[in-house]
Amino acid sequence: MKKLLFILAILLLNVTLLFSQGFTTKSKKAIEYYNLSKQAFTKSEKIEYLNNAIKKDNKFVEAYWELSSIYLGMDEISKAIEILETLEESNLEFTDETKCHLANCYYYNGEYEKAISKINEVTDETLQKYKSLELERYNYALELKNHPVPFHPQNLTAINTPYDDYFPSITADGMMFSTTVLVPQYDYVGNERFQEDLYVSFWKGDHWTESRPMPEPMNTPGNEGSQSFSADGRYMFFVQCNNPNNIGSCDIYYSIKRGNEWSYPMNLGEPANSSYWESNPVMSPTGDVIYFTTNRPGGLGDRDIWSVQVKINANGTLTTYNAQPLGAPINTDKSEFAPFIHADNETMYFSSNGHKGMGGNDIFISKKDKSGKWSEPINIGYPINTHGNESGFVVNGKGDKAYFASNKIEKNDKKLEIYEIDLPQNLRPNPIKPKFGRVYDANTKKPLQTKIEIFDQTTSSKYFESISDKKNGTFSALLPEKGNFGLNIEMKGYLYYTVAIDNTNDSIIVALQPMTSGSSVKLDNLYFDYDSDVILKTSYAEIERLSKFLKKNLNVNIEIVGHTDNQGKADYNMKLSERRANALMNALIKKGIDPRRLSAKGMGSTQPIDTSNTPEGHAKNRRVEIIVK
Repeated sequence: MKKLLFILAILLLNVTLLFSQGFTTKSKKAIEYYNLSKQAFTKSEKIEYLNNAIKKDNKFVEAYWELSSIYLGMDEISKAIEILETLEESNLEFTDETKCHLANCYYYNGEYEKAISKINEVTDETLQKYKSLELERYNYALELKNHPVPFHPQNLTAINTPYDDYFPSITADGMMFSTTVLVPQYDYVGNERFQEDLYVSFWKGDHWTESRPMPEPMNTPGNEGSQSFSADGRYMFFVQCNNPNNIGSCDIYYSIKRGNEWSYPMNLGEPANSSYWESNPVMSPTGDVIYFTTNRPGGLGDRDIWSVQVKINANGTLTTYNAQPLGAPINTDKSEFAPFIHADNETMYFSSNGHKGMGGNDIFISKKDKSGKWSEPINIGYPINTHGNESGFVVNGKGDKAYFASNKIEKNDKKLEIYEIDLPQNLRPNPIKPKFGRVYDANTKKPLQTKIEIFDQTTSSKYFESISDKKNGTFSALLPEKGNFGLNIEMKGYLYYTVAIDNTNDSIIVALQPMTSGSSVKLDNLYFDYDSDVILKTSYAEIERLSKFLKKNLNVNIEIVGHTDNQGKADYNMKLSERRANALMNALIKKGIDPRRLSAKGMGSTQPIDTSNTPEGHAKNRRVEIIVK
């Protein structure tokens, strides 16, 4: 956990320049120890040499300053403060640069009033710009602390293990929970080392099961961690470090769920992975983007959040392309990491020490607009954020619960544990609705693995893509509560399938018709103007998909059949259904389909598929079908 931020480097430079003309001590032995500390490799050696230097001359200002900087870098802020306060109380040379350093330490220790008071003592004209920036940071942190958000954390005792538990993740349906666990191991002579493994727990109606390690091949003798699930629960992403098959030091891997089993982990490959370090992968709910953290060149800071485009292949494997940093306003010249994109596909939570916060790494929220631009990140507030380091913040599918790791809530300074909180209303993502489906052969009833595509009926753009489970044909999706969506499925050897998704029903059952003469399908996403044969613009994507299907299957000829409800005169309905069938046929011809492969007819209200006594029944009876000839 790094506290040596950019400002510390600036302060070190200032002090180096300040004392470049000579030391405040005349003791040669003290100077010798000081110089030895500069040459030492380990922090413990540096500390020992500097303490010896101070013993030789307890007025050696530079040694105090250097020692406090080392403790700050080790995250032992209280010790850094103690050293600087000793220096100040000793009436030794206490420069404005050192006051800045002490104020910075107070800030990182959560003592914001002291930080403000100390920085206000700085009078050096050359430091006024820096003073102004620091005052802004300190006052912002104090403002957050003085206006806490609702916070009632609950320890997830069943999920937590006797070891450090962190990087929580939960499937969008709330049924499976996974964590990274730091497990102690011992070599053959009894030396302790630590290994990161993936653990999993399941929701059983009113409680979580006891967390257990995932079996091989998910866990290996190496380190696995920083895991996440795709919105449909079909993919699990995680990071493996020091694997001889890695492209870099730590690479992103994924596994595909088939039935109740996970596939052997696969390296996500380039350009998602590089010769550098990658971590914190999370897939967008649309299934076409993966967000991750990397330190590769091309970003703005030490670590940046990047995105990479994803293609889901027919067998479920993934291909990535076009990796790009998110840039501003998400990334800064410091570090941004651990992104979490909610199932609404608009709300991102991430950790940063580059945006205004409370001292360490804080959690921020940003919203994506319709053009794909991210809003200026907002600090989610105190006491979710503290002067320490917060990361690994995830939110459930409903958007009302959040999960994170902490060792501060119950004053357990050595063990990280997972906590659950009710997410404040202003920090919640947009409401979503789950959809659960199954695809099977209409004749044999056998489950089918095929690509699932869900599209926005308003914009005709693809919203979600995944594959159904190979073993049971199931799939799931999380869709924005506000919106109208359609489902499209194409599978070799089967008739094109399309349906408007019913907002009142969570279940989508798809019986694919084998491509045989007489098989038919209703075009649920084809719309006409009222009492007209004019096709609405919202239907253009449906026509495009149908034309592509016909171009892929050149041996298929179809008959287009129009139907109406029984409202109105029968002869009028018959003519309207004929005009609508012909309108679709002409639209397909304009798309390049050979007219000889098409025919059209109207059936009026003579073939209803539902009751003719309700508005819902009338709506279902008004339809256009295609029949394979």
